[in-house]
Amino acid sequence: MLPVTDQGPIEYVGRKKLRPPKQPKQRPAQPSAPAAAEDQRTGRPPRKSSRWGWLQALLVFAGIVAAFIAYAFLGRILRPAYVAAACNLSACSTGGMVVAGWLVIALPALLIGASVIVESRATIARRQGRTEQVRAGRTTRRVLLGLTIAAVLMALTFVPGRRRNDLSDLVKGPGADQFIDGLMWGLAGVGAALAMMALLGAIGRKAPAVRRHYAVISAALGTMLLVAAIPVAVSNTYSTATTAEEIFPVVLEMNDDVLTRTATANQRGCDGVLPDDSLLHVENCILSLRVAYRTDDSDAVADLWAVLYTSNDAARAVRAALPSASSDTRIAVYSTTQSWLLLGTAAHADGSTIAKADRAWVVWPLRQVAYRFIGFHNGLLIDPDPGDEVHPRGVAG
Repeated sequence: MLPVTDQGPIEYVGRKKLRPPKQPKQRPAQPSAPAAAEDQRTGRPPRKSSRWGWLQALLVFAGIVAAFIAYAFLGRILRPAYVAAACNLSACSTGGMVVAGWLVIALPALLIGASVIVESRATIARRQGRTEQVRAGRTTRRVLLGLTIAAVLMALTFVPGRRRNDLSDLVKGPGADQFIDGLMWGLAGVGAALAMMALLGAIGRKAPAVRRHYAVISAALGTMLLVAAIPVAVSNTYSTATTAEEIFPVVLEMNDDVLTRTATANQRGCDGVLPDDSLLHVENCILSLRVAYRTDDSDAVADLWAVLYTSNDAARAVRAALPSASSDTRIAVYSTTQSWLLLGTAAHADGSTIAKADRAWVVWPLRQVAYRFIGFHNGLLIDPDPGDEVHPRGVAG
């Protein structure tokens, strides 16, 4: 007997088999066309919008404003500190001060050129899809940018303003003239480099090889022009002497007197110039020169130390604090000329007691030696007047 079912044959055939509804396929989210293009161009993962973006922009703006405020207020400190450091490191030599002034202009120019070259290469790498190379050079580009900004701000401190209309008002102290000459020749070098770059650009329109290697050629020639400005500046500036042999001749003739040099010395700093070194170390002394002379018409001898300080005020401050060092056998005379402190002593050659009547002519050779030093550094050599209280032997004051 067949089993009894509740469905007839017709009903069984006509019923459809129920199937679950189809679910739409989920595809991974794709960035929009502009975002994808941006990612391909920059080589960086897409950035998510941040609600703190306005704060970041505000901080960047505040940093720029703070940099200019620091430039305005710290320029008065950084500028003289840089000049003094250059003088201290180079002993205020002509070449050292010229190079220091040249660096004020050349360093930011070279850093700007290097930044442009590095950034252009990074742009080419992005276009070619070399994302790893772009990411690897990110730190280098940031460091170059920071150094460039610092160098440019430092150079701006040497730009004259309304109150100070000339560079000589901004740069003072020993070696100031040589420093200014180096700075101006640095500007000339930058101008020559820019003219050369413009010329290369014009040539590159007709010479494909120059156009392809424009960055390398302009960087090499621009650097050469900048460096070439240094020897030109040194040869065209007023040379400063920093050794006793350059300033004092072996035979010094002044007022028809003949003085013969017996000793010279040159040293960095001022150790050993005085028995008590602390008296001279109140301010930063850069170098010291010594010369000794004897006369041909008397037994007077002159010994002169010249100590260089970083400023006129420093030399005067040390001079004001020095105690008298004269005695019965030697006469000490202290004075200043610009940033130099002159420490002179006059005595008899045999070290005997100096009589009151002999003081005028014993000090006379020392005065001649001091005039030689002062005239040499001021560019005007003149003989002292023998008609005042300090005079040659046998001449009434």
